[in-house]
Amino acid sequence: MDRIDVVCIGVVLIDLPLGPLDEGIFHEETTMVPTICLTTGGDAFNEAVILARLGKRPALMGHIGMDMLGDIIVKRCKEEGVDYSRLRRDSQAETRINVVVIGKDGQRHFVKTQNAGSKSFRVDEIDYGFIGKAAAVSLASIFCSKLRDSETILKILKTAKESKVVTFADMVPMTGGESINDIAEALTYLDFFLPNQEEAAMLTGLQNPDEMADCLLQYGIKNVIIKLGKEGCLIKNRQERYQIPAFPADAVDTTGAGDNFAAGFITAVLDGMELEACGTFANAVAAASTESVGAVGGVKSKPQVEAYFDKK
Repeated sequence: MDRIDVVCIGVVLIDLPLGPLDEGIFHEETTMVPTICLTTGGDAFNEAVILARLGKRPALMGHIGMDMLGDIIVKRCKEEGVDYSRLRRDSQAETRINVVVIGKDGQRHFVKTQNAGSKSFRVDEIDYGFIGKAAAVSLASIFCSKLRDSETILKILKTAKESKVVTFADMVPMTGGESINDIAEALTYLDFFLPNQEEAAMLTGLQNPDEMADCLLQYGIKNVIIKLGKEGCLIKNRQERYQIPAFPADAVDTTGAGDNFAAGFITAVLDGMELEACGTFANAVAAASTESVGAVGGVKSKPQVEAYFDKK
């Protein structure tokens, strides 16, 4: 096995972006949009593709069907240089599809399939030995459909730390009645936690980003990175604090911007950048990602991001 830089664990599916649209679509029999195409979707898949384009060797752990859409995902992995050897293919499940309705303001709304592929990973479905040989592991979104089982999350992070693998995690809003107490033990094994402001507020019950970060640090997380959208990001640990402004962007689609940010941040950490520079680079990746339709349409390569950074 070639050395794996990052194992990305989470949702793997196909996106179908539609837009820009507004509520007038429901009053028309036919609405024309510039393009309709299937593209990469799911937090883990998006992260893995962007990591590969930024020069890393990512591997993907997810759950797809033994069907045409699953074949497309495998083909995309081959094209992008993503290791798919631990991608679970299930003859009893259909590969999930996510319709992304993009508003004229660039904001997006999701319509997703819910099936066997939506269920959370069980402890016995993860290859922990594979994780232990990587440089880093990314839980692409705690509380997403695939990462809701606290026992599985804990074992992944515990295994990683025992093997000196750097640990990252993003999250999605809790929809199943979960709370921070459900993942409290797992948080102690996290090197970098990357929620957005809304998610951090839900998790902590606080409204001020600095207070949110302080609360999360008390759970044993080493570094908290709160994504602030158009305001950039806040990075905080017990010794350092940085509030880093966003780059201006001609946003047409914000789908996957958080996944792009995470991939950019992970890349910068593995490249040995200082913490503030990691946030700046991640902001540049996220901004570039919004200037094209689709979760991975905007970022093509690390030199392209660096040129974008210099230009802005």
